[in-house]
Amino acid sequence: MSDYYQRLLADPTSFHDACYDDGFRLSIEQIERLHLEGARKRFAELRPGLSVLDKLAREQGIDAIGTIDDIAPLLFPHTVYKSYPISYLERARFDKLTKWLAGLTTTDISNVDASGIVSIDDWLDLLDAETPLTVAHTSGTTGKLSFVPRTKVQWRQTIVHSAIILRDWWGPGTGPDILADKMPIIIPGYRYGAAAQQRGNGIQIELYAGGPDNALFMYPDSRFSADVASLAGRLRAAEARGEAGIGDIPPVLLERRDALLALEQRRPEDVRHFFAEAQRRFGGRDVYVTAMWAILFDWAEEGLKRGIKGIFGPGSVLLTGGGKKGKEMPDDWRDQVLEFLGFDNFYEMYATSEMMGLCMMCKNGNYHVPPIIVPFLLDPETGRPLPRKDGTTGRFAGLDLMPQTYWAGLITGDEVTLSGWQTPCACGRTGPHVVPPVRRYSEKEGGDDRIVCAGAPEAHDRALEFLAELSM
Repeated sequence: MSDYYQRLLADPTSFHDACYDDGFRLSIEQIERLHLEGARKRFAELRPGLSVLDKLAREQGIDAIGTIDDIAPLLFPHTVYKSYPISYLERARFDKLTKWLAGLTTTDISNVDASGIVSIDDWLDLLDAETPLTVAHTSGTTGKLSFVPRTKVQWRQTIVHSAIILRDWWGPGTGPDILADKMPIIIPGYRYGAAAQQRGNGIQIELYAGGPDNALFMYPDSRFSADVASLAGRLRAAEARGEAGIGDIPPVLLERRDALLALEQRRPEDVRHFFAEAQRRFGGRDVYVTAMWAILFDWAEEGLKRGIKGIFGPGSVLLTGGGKKGKEMPDDWRDQVLEFLGFDNFYEMYATSEMMGLCMMCKNGNYHVPPIIVPFLLDPETGRPLPRKDGTTGRFAGLDLMPQTYWAGLITGDEVTLSGWQTPCACGRTGPHVVPPVRRYSEKEGGDDRIVCAGAPEAHDRALEFLAELSM
C-alpha cells in the first residue's frame, strides 16, 4: 500500500489504471495529505498556463496553498465552461469561441482557424482534427452549452479508468476484466456526437469490444448534434420570455434539427428494432451495457410488456447513473430493469462532466469520492467551506487532480451530505462519501440557482469577464 500511496503523491494521474479498491483502503490522514499535496501540485503547474486561474488567484490574493481550504476561493462555478457570450453561437463567431476556449486549457490551440466555421458540430470536428483536444459539450437549457477541453489522452485514461472500476470495485479482480477479456457493448443511444455520453464511444469499441462488429447502438449511423441541442435550448428560452422565435436559423441547423426530429418520431419503432438486434446478436451472452437508468427503464418497460426478459448472460455488467432524472417511474423500477436485462451486476455512479473521477455507489447506497478528488461542501449563502464533519450538508464542490491541462476545480449545482471524515462507511471503505439523496439547488429554489463563491465573490466575476475579454 505504501508504494501505491507514494505513486499517487508523486502523480495523481497514476490513479487511472491502479487497483481501484486500493484507493479506498488509505487512512484518512493519507487521503488528506494526498489532497493537500495534489492541490499544491496542480495549482503550481496550471497557474502559469491558465490566465483565468492566474487572474482569479491574484484577485483572491492567493499565491500558494497553505491549507486545503485555500483552494475553495479558486474553485470555478460550473458555469465557467459556458461563460462565452451567446452571440458567438448565434452569429457563428467560432474564431472568438476558439480564443475563449484557449483561456481554459494549457493545450495550445492557437493554430486553429475557425473563421469559416458555421456550426458547433463543425467547430468541434475542427478541434478534433487539428488539436490534441476532444472537447465534450453538455446540454444547455438556455442554448449555451458547456464546453469541457479534455484531451484525447485524458479520454483514453477515462475509459481505462472505468474498466478498472468494473474489475476492482467489489474487491481486487472480483469483476470482469473487460480490457483483457473483450465483451460486446450495448448502448441504447447515438454512436456519434460530442456530448459527454458519446465522446468515449470509439475508445470503448476499441478497448472493451475489440472492434465495431462487437458493438450495438440504437442509432449506429447517427450523430447527436450539438447544434440541435443548442437550438432547442434557445427556442425554449425564447418561449419562456414570451417571444415567437430566435430570428433567422441557418439552413444547415434546420436540416440537422429535422433529421433528429425524424429519428425521435421513429423512436418506438427503433426501440423494437434495437431489442430484436440485441437478442439476435448477443442474446444469452455476457455483455457490457451503459446508459442512464431512465433510458434503461423505457427499454425494459417496453420489453416486459412484450414478455421479453432475461435477454443477456448472468455475467454481464451495467454501468449506469443519473437516477430517475425527473421521470415518473414505479417504486420497483430498478428491479424491472434488471429483470429485463437478465443480470444484477450493476455499477452506479455520481459524477460531473468536468471531472474525470467517478463516485461509485456501494452496497449501502453511498457514493464514494475517489482519493484524487478533493471534495468540499460550501455554505450556499456565503460560499465558504463548511467543516469536514460527518453528516454535514451543503453545496458540493471538488478539485479533480487527474486533469493536467485544465483546472478541474468546480462548484456544482448539487446539494449533498458528506460523511466518512471521522467514521468509515459501513461497507468498510475509507474516505469521504456522499450520502443520498443528491438534490439540485435549482429544483430546491424553484428554478433559480445563484452560486456564491468563496473568498471575494466579485473576484470570480472579474475572472470570468477577463476570460471573455481574451476572446474579443
